[in-house]
Amino acid sequence: MSSHKRVALASTADLNEGGKGVRFDVRNAAGVLIPAFVVCFDGQYFAYLNQCGHIAIQLDYMPGEFFSDDGRTLVCATHGAEYAPDSGACLGGPCYGVGLTPIEIVEENQHLYLANDNYTLVD
Repeated sequence: MSSHKRVALASTADLNEGGKGVRFDVRNAAGVLIPAFVVCFDGQYFAYLNQCGHIAIQLDYMPGEFFSDDGRTLVCATHGAEYAPDSGACLGGPCYGVGLTPIEIVEENQHLYLANDNYTLVD
């Protein structure tokens, strides 16, 4: 059981299927600040570190713009690496099999909460 308080990342009302994601920042166990994001896909919510598997740069070209035009894949705007929204797996492009790093979240009362002992939310 986690010893830290769950912190709300977003309201589920802020996320639409295949639409804009919500960005947030976390710190890892070493205290390093890392950008992250959450998206809605197939009626579920998925959160990842906002770092391409190809090069550790942020995926979105505009804040929250992670999905391809058809809303079926997450795309790195810099080099076109594509990822599965529900697993973070590399689907193609220069990520060469290196997927996104997931962050465990939970949904409760229409809010999403960080539920991962490896990261803490930055206000």
